[in-house]
Amino acid sequence: MNEDNTNQNPTQDPQQDQDQSQEQSQPEVSFTDEQQAVIDKLIGSKLAKQEEKAQAKLQAQQAQAEQDKQDAIKKALDRAKMTADERAKAEEADRQRAIAQKQADLDQQIRQYQTKSLLLDKGISADMLPLVMGDDDAATSHNLELLDGYVQKKVQEATEKLLKGKQNPTSGNGGAQIAMGDNPWSKQGFNLTKQQQILATNPDQARQMIAQAQPTGFYFGAN
Repeated sequence: MNEDNTNQNPTQDPQQDQDQSQEQSQPEVSFTDEQQAVIDKLIGSKLAKQEEKAQAKLQAQQAQAEQDKQDAIKKALDRAKMTADERAKAEEADRQRAIAQKQADLDQQIRQYQTKSLLLDKGISADMLPLVMGDDDAATSHNLELLDGYVQKKVQEATEKLLKGKQNPTSGNGGAQIAMGDNPWSKQGFNLTKQQQILATNPDQARQMIAQAQPTGFYFGAN
């Protein structure tokens, strides 16, 4: 018998060995019957809500499609009763309405982009876009000013409350320095949304950042 053939091992992928080792080292997770029942109920509830939303969306689409069909039939019947000149005028009116709608949609997209940029420039989350978008530029600008003033007031109140009783709030607390670009109270990294998040989740870090940035006027950097 050839010993070389006896001792030879089949070639195995090292990555496969590593994956198998990781699978074996991972602990198995098990739940009690009560826990599994709660998990199943939560999953079932979530799936039911998703199914309900999907059905509602589908029904709305079907209703709209049926309405469009009926409108097209009515239009065709009405056009059939028209003279050639009347039909030409009606078709031209349709084209003009379509052009106007496309322009309105384009204007809406442009205003959304501009408003989102303004929100980000003011350090406010772009998630607020639906709240500030108005019917025109003037209404949007007015809504943005109201939101900006409200957010600044709330952040100012939270910051002053945080620093209340501190004898020397701008002296720092000896913690690690944070890059100014990452500090939402600094002029370089000014961001109202991040200020609110840090004030709510980590007051000590907020104190450190305020002390490091040393903002003047309003603590959130609006000078």
